[in-house]
Amino acid sequence: MKPFYLTTAIVYANADPHIGFALELVYADVLARYTRMTGRPVKFVTGTDEHGQKIAHKADEAGQDRQTFVNAIADRVRALCSTLDISNDDFIQTTQGRHKRSVAVFWKRVMDAGFIYKRAYKGLYCVGCESFKTEKDLVNGKCPDHGKAPESFEDENYFFKLTAFENKLKALYEQRPDFVIPQTKFNEVRQLLASGLEDVSISRSRKVLDWGIPVPGDESQVVYVWFDALINYLSAVGFGREGEDETAMYWPADLHMVGKEINRFHSVLWPCMLMAAGVEVPHQVGVHGWITVDGQKMSKSVGNVLDPFELAQRCGVEPLRYFLMREIPFHGDGDFSHARFLERYNNDLANELGNLLNRAVAMTERYVEGKVPAVVEYDIRPHWTEYRSSMEDLRFADALTTVWRLVREMNKLIDDREPWKLGKLEDKTAVGEVLYVLLETLRHVAWMIMPVLPRAALAMFEQIGTSFEAEAKMALSEACKWGGLAPGSRIKANGPLFPRRES
Repeated sequence: MKPFYLTTAIVYANADPHIGFALELVYADVLARYTRMTGRPVKFVTGTDEHGQKIAHKADEAGQDRQTFVNAIADRVRALCSTLDISNDDFIQTTQGRHKRSVAVFWKRVMDAGFIYKRAYKGLYCVGCESFKTEKDLVNGKCPDHGKAPESFEDENYFFKLTAFENKLKALYEQRPDFVIPQTKFNEVRQLLASGLEDVSISRSRKVLDWGIPVPGDESQVVYVWFDALINYLSAVGFGREGEDETAMYWPADLHMVGKEINRFHSVLWPCMLMAAGVEVPHQVGVHGWITVDGQKMSKSVGNVLDPFELAQRCGVEPLRYFLMREIPFHGDGDFSHARFLERYNNDLANELGNLLNRAVAMTERYVEGKVPAVVEYDIRPHWTEYRSSMEDLRFADALTTVWRLVREMNKLIDDREPWKLGKLEDKTAVGEVLYVLLETLRHVAWMIMPVLPRAALAMFEQIGTSFEAEAKMALSEACKWGGLAPGSRIKANGPLFPRRES
C-alpha cells in the first residue's frame, strides 16, 4: 500500500507561528492519525519557508545573521508542533542542503524542457505577498491581502512559461473535479484560470535580493521564493538526490493542506511547475479557512491576535485541539472566543463525555465487582459509517458531532434504564446488559476521538478494562466491530477525564 503523503504549507520564517498555522497543524495531525488508525502508512511533513525579501529585511533589522534568524523561527515552529502534540514525520527547512539540491535538479529539468527563459521585466510587486501583481489583482490600487499599494519593480529575471500550461490545467480541472476542495475554493481558481494566465518571474537578481538559492548556472540570480518553496514537497521525499530519492514510494502527494490565501500558488502555479518538470501532480489540494476572534478579524491594532503557545497553556492542549476541530470547520471560517471555549469544555468534555465515563466505571465497580459483564448486542454501525465518511471528507466537526450524538445516546440510556435501580436486584443480568453497552460504546468512542484527543483516548481505554496496546493489535476494521471489550476484564477508575473549569 502506498503511504499516504500529507503536507502542510511551510511557515514563512519572518515571525513566530500564528494561530492560523496552529489550526492547520491540528487539521493535518487529525487526518494523519486517522489514516494511520485505518492501517495505512503515513508520511506527514511540515516545515519552514526561509528565503525571500521579507526575511532578509527582518534579519537585518534584528541585527542577526540570516541563517541564525531563520533557525530560531524554525525552532519555534518545531516547539509548536511539540506543544500541540503534532505527529509529523519530517520537518523541512528550505535553507537545508537537501532542499537546495532538489531545487537545482527541478530547475534544470524545467529549463531543459524549454519552459524557462530570461527577459527584462517591469511591473508591480507586493513585498507582503512576495509576488507580482497586475491591476486586476488590486482593490483601489492596493493588495487586498495586505492593504498596501505594491511597489514599482524593474529587473531582468528568469520567467516560467505558465501560459504554456493553460489548456493542460483546464484539462486537469475537468478530469479531476475534486482536485481542490472545498468546491468554493476550486471555483476561485477556475475563475482565475478563465481570466487567463501570464508567464511569471521565477528569479531575482542579486542586486535586488541576495538571500535565496542561486539559479543553477547563473550566480547573478536567486530563485524566486515561491518557486523555491513549493518544491519542498518533493525535496522532503528526496527528489533528484542520488541515494536519497524516495519519490517512487511517496509521490504523488495525497493531500497538500493549505490556507485559502495561498490557494492559487498550490492549485495553479504548482501543478504547472510539476507538468513542466515531467512530474505527476498531487492528488488533491485541501484549502481551509481562517479564524476570527469574537467575530472580528485578528489584528495587532485591535489587540485580539491569539498566541498559540499561550492559548495551549491556558486552555490545555487536548481541549484546545477539540475546540478547534469542533468549532472551526475545515471547509469554511470559524470563530474563537474564550466564553465559547469554556462552554464547549464544560458541556461536551466534562459533563457529557467525562461524566459518562465516570458513571459507567463507578457503576461497574459498585454493581458487578469492577469487571466487564457478558457481551450483549448493540448496533453501532451507523455511527461508524457517518464518522468515517466525515473524516475522509475532512469534515472533522461533523465527525465529532457524530461521536457526541453517540455519547448523548449513552447518557440517555442511563436515564432511561436507571441502572442504579437494576443494580439493587439480586439477579445482575439486567444491570450487566446496560453496563456492557456503556463500556463497549466507550471503547468505540475512544477509537473515534483518538485522532483529536489521543491522550484522552488512551486514558479511556485504561479505565474501561482494555489498553492501547491491546486495541492497537487490531485493525480498525476489527476494532470498530461490536463486542471487542472482553468480559471479565477489570476496570480501573482513575478520576475525572476532564474536570470542570471555571475559566
